[in-house]
Amino acid sequence: MHVPLTVFVARTSPSRLLVHALAAWALSAVLLVVLVTTLDLPLANGLYAMGAPAFAGLVGAHYAYRREDAADPLTTAVWFTSVAAGLDLVAGVFLQGRVELFDPALGLGIPLMLVFGATGLSGELIPRTVRS
Repeated sequence: MHVPLTVFVARTSPSRLLVHALAAWALSAVLLVVLVTTLDLPLANGLYAMGAPAFAGLVGAHYAYRREDAADPLTTAVWFTSVAAGLDLVAGVFLQGRVELFDPALGLGIPLMLVFGATGLSGELIPRTVRS
């Protein structure tokens, strides 16, 4: 399978795409902090695995719905997932000094995959309005 490099390039509005990706990550990070401080780790992980994709999907839908010059759904999903993974890695290394959060079984691997899917799906489901 060949993935073209244009998937990683947002031709229309990279700054707006980045702001929305940062907003989705910030909402997910707040959710993770609240869950980890109030609940046991397995329950917090499970709820985060459902909440992070939900936030990413909602912000992705907002991004796709607001203007017709939004990037295509695959590009949006790649950007949202890349920003989330990068910032989660930075937060895990610098704030906690470890990268156990990226354990595939219990860490951020499954939520990141679900973020990719939810963002791409929301972009596909939202019709783009075309102004004449």
